[in-house]
Amino acid sequence: MVSVGDAVQEDIIERSSSAESLSKEGRGVSQLSGDAEANLNEETIIRLNKKEPSWLSRNHSLVRRLRLFALAALILGWWISATVLHATRHRWIVQTFFAWSFITIIAFRFIPNSVVTRPVEAVWNPLVKKPFFALPKYVRYGLGWLALIAIVLGSAFGFKLENVRFLLSLAFVLCSFIFRWGWTIVLFNSVR
Repeated sequence: MVSVGDAVQEDIIERSSSAESLSKEGRGVSQLSGDAEANLNEETIIRLNKKEPSWLSRNHSLVRRLRLFALAALILGWWISATVLHATRHRWIVQTFFAWSFITIIAFRFIPNSVVTRPVEAVWNPLVKKPFFALPKYVRYGLGWLALIAIVLGSAFGFKLENVRFLLSLAFVLCSFIFRWGWTIVLFNSVR
């Protein structure tokens, strides 16, 4: 006599074996027969049907490195020729800035950031961060506002521009402060 437990046990065994064959088929593992010649023929057919990836896709990282190196060399060549030629020599600051910015961006695709960040952190923390945050909170706020005011006033009155009068610069500064304080009041009231 067959008990209920035996029927459940057989059902579990059948499910696991059918699930196993299904998962092998889903993974692309063929179920080969015991004949060695038939297995060899089936494997050969499977290999012929699969498309091999191209050389570019197999060596993607090498191709990427070569492209970036060629681009950096092209930018460096452009910068050297633009700096040497008399016709474009007067723009050497802008050319230098852009050329070396792009070369640096390309270089840092391969150089770890810690090469720069660790020395900067070693200088910044003891000389700037610790003394600044040792100041009281309201002194830091005051220094921030002074820096902001210096930037606004420096941009309004610090540059000699043609056909720009003092009153026009003063109007720019006053409008900037009115706009800033207007937003401060609106946001302050919306929080409450």
